[in-house]
Amino acid sequence: MKKILTIIISLIIIAIVAVILMASLNICPPKGPWPTAPWCQVNFTVYQYEVDVQPMPLSQIKAVNMYDTWGRNYNMNMFETTWSNIDSSFDRVQKLGAQEVYVHDFDRAVYQGNPDYKSLDYQLVDEVFTNDMRDESISEEDLKKLVVAAHSRNLKLGIKRNLAFVNIGKFIISGITGDISADVAKDYQTFNESHSEAWIKDYFNKWQQRLVSKAKLYQNAGVDIMSISPTFQDPTFSGQEELANKLWRDLIIAVKKEFKGQIMAEVNVYGFNDGNNGKEDWTKYDFYKEADIAEIRVYKILEKYQTKIGNQAENKEQAMEAMLNDFNNKALASKLKLSIFFAPSSYENSILAGPVEYLDIKNPAINSLKKDYQEQVDSFNYFFKSLANKNQIVRINVGNFAWDDALDPEVPALVSLSAGFRNKPAEQVVQAWYNKK
Repeated sequence: MKKILTIIISLIIIAIVAVILMASLNICPPKGPWPTAPWCQVNFTVYQYEVDVQPMPLSQIKAVNMYDTWGRNYNMNMFETTWSNIDSSFDRVQKLGAQEVYVHDFDRAVYQGNPDYKSLDYQLVDEVFTNDMRDESISEEDLKKLVVAAHSRNLKLGIKRNLAFVNIGKFIISGITGDISADVAKDYQTFNESHSEAWIKDYFNKWQQRLVSKAKLYQNAGVDIMSISPTFQDPTFSGQEELANKLWRDLIIAVKKEFKGQIMAEVNVYGFNDGNNGKEDWTKYDFYKEADIAEIRVYKILEKYQTKIGNQAENKEQAMEAMLNDFNNKALASKLKLSIFFAPSSYENSILAGPVEYLDIKNPAINSLKKDYQEQVDSFNYFFKSLANKNQIVRINVGNFAWDDALDPEVPALVSLSAGFRNKPAEQVVQAWYNKK
């Protein structure tokens, strides 16, 4: 038994040494049933499409939002790395005709013991790869690479934030029910059921400290735009909106002392359009007017505009026009210059249903969806056409742009269903509209 164990250990050591040597000499191992080595370039199929697009000049600032991931394994293929694709991706962003590019940084809440969402006993820290085998915080070294890559292509670099109170890693790694989206949503709903005054004050104290620290880092690196709003698992403050509004204002003032670029704040799309986001009263918020950029996120035609359109293409276009007209009028009424992040998916009727978790590859409901690239093409065309004469909408930020050309079945992730538009016909649509003079 000891002899067998010695042989196994020796083989492991030999394998580790071989891998280190191949990596240091940039030698790729032969193809086989094992994963591709991370230092070896993976060449995915690049597709050429014919698209029907008749663009008109756009007056808005044109931006591209990269996939909200940073690190490895973003296609569930184990050896992807975002940082190795910075230059190639930003080349494509520049070709699209963008003036700004946005990348997501990551934060997470770490609890003492089992998560108690009412407890103040947690810390906001950097995300690490081992937590969910995917996302991590951007290192200072990679941040500088991003700045250089963007500026050398005449792009402004913006940093957005993903904040995790619910540990998505436990669902990804364990596959508890095969429905990652529902599992995370259930925990997130529990987290946001109610927040006491003490919890809210404590949260803003922690979030402000973290953002001030990041502001110094971003200022030193040369970042142009910094968001102060979590775009993932953001807390809501129903019943305490006036307190939250004051604390948001205080936070923006504190961050501006350290960061001299533009500050972005997110406005909930339902709160902006309807005055409320569920129980949260957005009529009591105006903190975002202290920021340089106020952005709403749009993934679909909102439900209130769907009631009369059915499934006819011309009706979808009319609904998009009605929605953007309301956005523009509401922005005008509140004297707000508005940025719109727009990210339509590419499966049947996705402009009505919104995004799905395309990494949830074991979920039968996700696997049963049918990709529809024309749906995404039409959605972008409807959106761009509807921007005409919308003078309060001053920026369009299209998402999401992948870090490589991977599409399923070359990788496990169901990228063909996602809001990503790289290597899909919609990429040519965005390029046509963004470059039209």
